[in-house]
Amino acid sequence: MGRALVSMVMLCGLVGVAAAQLTGFVVLLRAIPPGRVSPVGFVILVLVMFGWAGCLVWALGRGLWRALRQRDERPTGPALDADQAPGLWELVREVAAEAGTRPPHEVRLMSEINFRYAHAFLRGRRTLFIGLPLLQTMTVGHARFGVAHFMAHFAAGHTRWVGFAIRSDTAVVTTAEALRPTNPAAWAFRGYRWLYRLIDNAVCRRWEFRADAVGVREAGSADAVGAMHEIWAVRDAWNFFYDFYLGPGVEAGHLPDDVFGGFAEFVAARKDELDALRAKPLPANTSRWDPYPSSATRAARFPESFAVSDGRPAATLILDLAAAQAALCAVELEATRAAWHAVGQEVEDDMVLAWPEFTHAATTAQLQRETDGMLHTIGLAGPGLPQVLRMLEDGGLDEVARPLFPDAAPEELPELFLTPLEVLMNLAAVRAGRAVFRHSWSEPAELVASDGSPLDLTKVAERAITDPRGATAELAALGIGIWRA
Repeated sequence: MGRALVSMVMLCGLVGVAAAQLTGFVVLLRAIPPGRVSPVGFVILVLVMFGWAGCLVWALGRGLWRALRQRDERPTGPALDADQAPGLWELVREVAAEAGTRPPHEVRLMSEINFRYAHAFLRGRRTLFIGLPLLQTMTVGHARFGVAHFMAHFAAGHTRWVGFAIRSDTAVVTTAEALRPTNPAAWAFRGYRWLYRLIDNAVCRRWEFRADAVGVREAGSADAVGAMHEIWAVRDAWNFFYDFYLGPGVEAGHLPDDVFGGFAEFVAARKDELDALRAKPLPANTSRWDPYPSSATRAARFPESFAVSDGRPAATLILDLAAAQAALCAVELEATRAAWHAVGQEVEDDMVLAWPEFTHAATTAQLQRETDGMLHTIGLAGPGLPQVLRMLEDGGLDEVARPLFPDAAPEELPELFLTPLEVLMNLAAVRAGRAVFRHSWSEPAELVASDGSPLDLTKVAERAITDPRGATAELAALGIGIWRA
C-alpha cells in the first residue's frame, strides 16, 4: 500500500499544481491596482489566463484519460497446473508458506526473460509469471530465489495496488508531455514529474531490497547471486539467438515451429559461451532516475545466508518440458498472427518451418539481399549472373568489377572479383535446388550440396574469370542454370 498511497498523494498533487497556477493568475489580476492597466491590457490578461487554463485542463485530461485506458499488454503464456509441473508448484507453495502468504492462483510461462507478477485489484487473483528460457538454464536454487522474491512482494501487499501506481505514473508523465516544452504551462508539470520520479523510484528501490532479503533467506546467498548472473547471461544469449538465428528468418517472412526448443539446443551447443556470460560482472547503474536498483547494488546488499544450494536443473520442475515449450510457442504464434493481421498480413501454414528449413530460408534471403546490393552497385537488373558472364566473355572485367572495388589496382581485380562471382553462383545453386544451407547451433550456416556433401564453387568462379563459357558449361553439368541468379 505504501507506493499506492504515495502515488495517490502525488496524483492529487498533480491537480494541485494546475490549481496553483490558476490561483496565481487570479491573485495577480486582483493585485493589479485599478487604473494601472488599460481596459485592453486587462482583457488581454484575462484571455491569457483562460488560454493558460485551457492548456492545463487539456494536459490533465489527456494524462488522466490515458491512465484510465491503460492496459497491461505484456505477453503471457500458458498456465501450468500441478499435474504438469508438480515440482514447480511444490516449490511455489513451500516458498509462499515461508514468506507468510498464500500461493498464487496461477503460474504461467512467458517468453520474457524474467519473473513478474500480476494481481487483479478487485478479484484479488494473483498470477506468477516465469520466463521459460530461464527455466531451461537455471538451477532449482536460482528459481527458488526468483519465486521467493515475488512471494515477498505478495506477502508485503506490494502487488494489489501496483496497478494504481502504474496508472498514476502514466497520468503524471503524459500530463507533463502533453504540452510542448516551449509552452510555459508545461514547465510546472515537467518539474513535478521530476519530483514524482524521485519519490516513486525511492519507494520501488526499497521494495526490491525488502523482497531480496526474503529471497536470499529462502535460497541462500550463492543461489541468489547466481540467479542474478543467470538472468543477465540468458538475456545476452537470447539477444544473440534472435540477432543471428531468429530475426533474419522473421525478416524474410518465416517463423520457426519451435522457438524455445531451438533456444534450448542453442544454449546447450554454446555452453562455454554461456558460462563466459555468467562470469561477467553484474551491471551497475548509479542514476537516481533508474526505478530499480542495479543488479550489482542489489547483490552487494544481500545478507549472509548459508542455505544449502540446490543445483538441480530447474527444467526438472516441469514433467514434460517439450510440451510446455510447444504450448508457449502456440501462444506466441497466435499473438504473431494477430499482430500481422492488424497490419494486413497473414501467417500461412507454409511460413512456419522446422529449424533446418527456417535457417535455409533465412540465409537464402540474406544471400539474395547481398546479391541484389552487389548487382545494384554494378548497375545490373534481373538475373545478374548471365550478364556478368557475358561481360567477362567480352573482356569487361574492369567494367563489372570496378564499381565494387573502386580503389583496387587493375591487377588486383581478378582475385577480388572471385568472391562476388562465387556469391552469384552460390545463389544460382540454391535457387536451382542443388544446394542448401546446413543448420548448426555452434557455427554459421554452411552451404552444402543437396545431398549433404561439400559444395565449393571457388574453382568454377576462378575458371569464369578466364573462360566464362567453360564455367557456364561446368555449372550446367552440376544442374545449376546461370539464369537463377
